[in-house]
Amino acid sequence: GQIEGCIECHECAKRCEANAIAYTMQDEHIEIDAGAIILATGLDLYDVSPLTEYGYGKIKNVVTAIEFERLTAASGPTFGELKRPSDGKIPHAIAFIQCVGSRDFKHKAYCSSVCCMHATKEAILAYEHHPGTKSTIFYMDLRAVGKRFQEYVTRAKEDYNVTYIRSRPGMVAVNPENQNPIVWYEDTTTTETKNMEVDLVVLCQAMTPRGSKELAEILDIKLNEYGFVEVPDKLSHPVDSTRPGIFACGYVHSPRDIPDSVTQGSGAAARAAEVIAGGN
Repeated sequence: GQIEGCIECHECAKRCEANAIAYTMQDEHIEIDAGAIILATGLDLYDVSPLTEYGYGKIKNVVTAIEFERLTAASGPTFGELKRPSDGKIPHAIAFIQCVGSRDFKHKAYCSSVCCMHATKEAILAYEHHPGTKSTIFYMDLRAVGKRFQEYVTRAKEDYNVTYIRSRPGMVAVNPENQNPIVWYEDTTTTETKNMEVDLVVLCQAMTPRGSKELAEILDIKLNEYGFVEVPDKLSHPVDSTRPGIFACGYVHSPRDIPDSVTQGSGAAARAAEVIAGGN
């Protein structure tokens, strides 16, 4: 089907020196005799509708992180203009709620790994679109463990008007007069119950391994309790599955960001080459 934003001018096919674009190509099933298999199916986003306390789907100015990303994208529905859904106004106060569905035994008990930095990046994007925008990130534990991640968080605080509040909001209500969301939360540093009225709420939802259950049945491999590929020997064979010759990398293996996924992909490719060459 047509890709969003594509006007079917075929200009990309003319400019592709490798002749890698074929508009007439159709889907087909191909059987391959493979010496090794690498699973790299990526992630899916957890449906936040069951978490009714946050008002998603009922309060117009409550969106998910991926929807917010589209609002800031040049190819998005607002052509890169950050406008809130209810009235098209520019939001000057934004609240990001972390771990929506993550670290929750009723939903997904694990940490999704990337949300803290993703929210920080989106808060910075909001400020760059409209300088002066005030972003507040409600978090359980700030997990900025990658290279220079903590420096990035510090820069967000100092240069981009981002505030971090250690709290897990209990409810998002709405002001009927202006459609502004109202975030109710406990400030864990003071143990006080507070509320904050903002123009827009962004829910940073849990992420899940894509297609892992179906692949596990097809390939006869095991998954762990959270649905990620089971790795029997995490120390000496960190990308091996429970079946020899089948390897995993990226989010289907375990929660991780893009740099970690790239590194792990290189490791999986090396293991596949080793097996094909006759190694163990």
